[in-house]
Amino acid sequence: MRAPNECPRCGLDLGRYIETHCPQCGLNFAAKPPTAGILLIDWMIGICGTFFVLSSVGWFALYMNSSSRAELYEGAPYHATTFRVISVQYTPVTVGIDGASSGPFASAVGIVEGQRETMDLLPYVYPRDRLELMQRFPEGTVISVYLFPTLRGENRIQRVGLPPAQKYQQQATWASNRALPVVGGIGMLTALLVLGRFLVSRNPTVANC
Repeated sequence: MRAPNECPRCGLDLGRYIETHCPQCGLNFAAKPPTAGILLIDWMIGICGTFFVLSSVGWFALYMNSSSRAELYEGAPYHATTFRVISVQYTPVTVGIDGASSGPFASAVGIVEGQRETMDLLPYVYPRDRLELMQRFPEGTVISVYLFPTLRGENRIQRVGLPPAQKYQQQATWASNRALPVVGGIGMLTALLVLGRFLVSRNPTVANC
């Protein structure tokens, strides 16, 4: 077992006092600032680690949202009908005090089978402002939709096309298939960088270059 004040290179007993260097082999014990190469590795580790966390959260949120919406529409009765636009509503992207952003939101209020309903427009159009949204969906515009009588709110109205349950299930499958290679690749790169940083810090010759 190595003595507390023993030189790690040559094993010379340095005595009771802490030396700045070994008088026999010349090993320098003074802390040195990290080299440019080590700083670069540290920056790469920080960037890859950030991307790893963000990609993990993003893919997980996409998968969970698609899965929950697929379950919402699975087995729910629906039929095709029309949506006549009365007015549109648009809210731009907003940034809160904590820096979190929300929006944009775009929806239309209209009549479906004699009842007032609200329809989310963002899956079908991404306007820059309310004026553009009004030009795309002026009052009286008729849109072919699916009506889900047993659901509530904007979930009741979906534009005609691929059935919602199948559409969201495909999105969930796509997210799960893409998440593993993307997140796994970033995680592997981060682990390799951390390992490289550890090996460099353990090798005084390389670390001091």
